[in-house]
Amino acid sequence: MTSQDSTDSTEDFPLDFEESTEKLSVEPRPFIAIVGRPNVGKSTLYNRLTRSRDAIVDDRPGITRDRMVGIGRIGEAPYWVVDTGGIESDQDDLHGLMKMQVDTALDECEAVIYVVDGRDGVTAIDDQIARQLRSNKDLPIYLAVNKVEGLDKAVVTADFYQLGLGEPKAISGKNGDGVVVLINTILEEISDRKIKNKDASIDSRNPRISIIGRPNVGKSTLVNSLAGEERVVVYDMPGTTRDSIDVPVKLEGKNYTLVDTAGMRKKSRIDDRIERFSVMKSVKAIERSQVVLVMLDARDGIVEQDSRLISLVLNSGRSMIMLVNKWDNMTEYDREMAKTSLDKRLRHLKNVPTIYISAKNKKGYKQLPRLIDQVHASAMADMGTGDLNRILKSATTKRTPPMSGIRSIKLKFAHQGGVNPPHIVIHGNMLDKLPQTYLRFLSNSFEEAFNLIGTRVRLSFKISDNPYSDKELGKKGKDKHR
Repeated sequence: MTSQDSTDSTEDFPLDFEESTEKLSVEPRPFIAIVGRPNVGKSTLYNRLTRSRDAIVDDRPGITRDRMVGIGRIGEAPYWVVDTGGIESDQDDLHGLMKMQVDTALDECEAVIYVVDGRDGVTAIDDQIARQLRSNKDLPIYLAVNKVEGLDKAVVTADFYQLGLGEPKAISGKNGDGVVVLINTILEEISDRKIKNKDASIDSRNPRISIIGRPNVGKSTLVNSLAGEERVVVYDMPGTTRDSIDVPVKLEGKNYTLVDTAGMRKKSRIDDRIERFSVMKSVKAIERSQVVLVMLDARDGIVEQDSRLISLVLNSGRSMIMLVNKWDNMTEYDREMAKTSLDKRLRHLKNVPTIYISAKNKKGYKQLPRLIDQVHASAMADMGTGDLNRILKSATTKRTPPMSGIRSIKLKFAHQGGVNPPHIVIHGNMLDKLPQTYLRFLSNSFEEAFNLIGTRVRLSFKISDNPYSDKELGKKGKDKHR
């Protein structure tokens, strides 16, 4: 479960930008929420699914005060995991707390894992939560009976059939028993479900531009400045924006949809229950966009939370522009120091444009519409197969792929697999042996050749079958003998 000490972990949003290209999905991921009463092992299961230690685990109930969104790293398909705070039995308005948390999970996620404690049996709160979950007929609910290590699973799970949520799944979040089977079952059964996308009734053909950043960096002020009117509430207090808000604007004669998102602050500072799902909504806003404006506070430089947000955008595969706000209140010396620090911290993002602005005074962002168009065009770039293969051949000639043992890794041909981000599929043999440094070299080669701005190419690989496998050798031997 989470506490104030949990903010240092970087497993879900890696600070090393090079790591964020590993095995990531081109399509939006489904959200899987973990709900249940306190101290049943929700955060232990979250840590198991994300292969992280982001959620601190403690025997005391109620340690998780905020919700967390992490990348699922166990299972056969990509997904997001949402850890929620336990429904506390010592609250006066238990039904209100339960309805707020469970309803939000039902409304925003593609599936829910309802965790109960196998050693405690069914409690009154378990029954109330189950009743709430059963009210939604369209959402898959998976009942996970936790803490079954060392117990007779059939006997332990039998008691939980009375909750009316189907067959209970015996798991151990601590030891991992049954977790892989559970998550693969969920992913397989929800694979055909449409990922929830609650766009406002705004022309979907307009480019979608999300604005993200820590609280009080000026996101809403920028939206109002671009819109030319007070479309969203601006207040000198972090956390004013609670939800993602779609705002249609016209910039230099072109229509866009700006998305103002809730500020993402450190997990230890998210205490209000209303904010528990704000990060999940912001993640969805990012995945629905073509361009993301990452806003920083010039006075603070890039702090740890900013790095997490940047990695979140990279993990989502979206194109980005860096906006350094509150630039007008700094001395020339402070500006030079800030630029030097930013250049150093963003050295991995060579093609990402950075502009320095004052959203309050409407200064510095005249070039923003032009940049948005360029970055949007890069995100939606149409790459010809002939061009891709010429670039691939040039890259492999310039830098030969490394050997794997005594065998050569061969990159045969490439084609485009999608857009937003530009997705390139490369065919060849032993491509899974390519080191991360060579993958980054290939991505850079394509990005430079197509002059992509603020956009990173996503690579995937199709490995050719080995014609000299035992099966093929046996078959060829028989054919030769005949």
